[in-house]
Amino acid sequence: AVVSTQSTGRTGTMSMKLALEELGFNPCHHMRETFIHPERDHTSLFNSILHDENSEKALKAIFGGYKATVDYPGCAFYEEFMKLNPDAKVVLTVRDSPEAWVKSVRATIFSTHAASNWISWKFDKMIREMYEPGHISVIVKILSSKRVHGVDPGDPKTDLAQMYTDWINRVKETVPAEKLLVFNVKEGWKPLCDFLGVPVPDTPFPRTNATKEWQERNLSRGNRTKKIVLALVIIGLLAACACFFNLVA
Repeated sequence: AVVSTQSTGRTGTMSMKLALEELGFNPCHHMRETFIHPERDHTSLFNSILHDENSEKALKAIFGGYKATVDYPGCAFYEEFMKLNPDAKVVLTVRDSPEAWVKSVRATIFSTHAASNWISWKFDKMIREMYEPGHISVIVKILSSKRVHGVDPGDPKTDLAQMYTDWINRVKETVPAEKLLVFNVKEGWKPLCDFLGVPVPDTPFPRTNATKEWQERNLSRGNRTKKIVLALVIIGLLAACACFFNLVA
């Protein structure tokens, strides 16, 4: 990767992907790439990273060919990318505040965090694992490990605002100041282009993947899965009742 945005999801990373590709850093890796390129066998590769088995080889297999990375899961490996690409520049994308980020992730990628109780959390987590590709649960385990956040971002007990703040501080402390840009996509092209040393495009800065867009694209799958699971539970209960009454009749 030539450019690496070392920020968590929901910090304008999809807009950044489009922006970087327009600036010539194309292709740019984003979480979506793991869905549209099954030939890369992401589940097996991320498992190798999780268990620290040929991690560097797995990283190259996942991210090889990309000129930039944004979003999860790429942000988890920024220190490895810096070693592999010593001249790479790093963009740390941020929200207006930790609270703004928490509000966004609880409505989208970490929606299980909003569960009202332990049973609801476990049920929602089970539903997500049923309709999400296998590599997603492995990525969540990596994010929950000490190498990244050290806490499960989907667990209602996790202090997401603190997790977000800790990550920003970690990146600032580990990336040399001359190679780091702290950037809010609301700032538009100029600071980004100045940092990367490229001309400012005449086109508007990309704005995409707002919370409502994400929900319309993703939550419908979860709702369908919930309906199927509930239907199966009801059918199972009715079948059990029928068997019971047949036994006592």
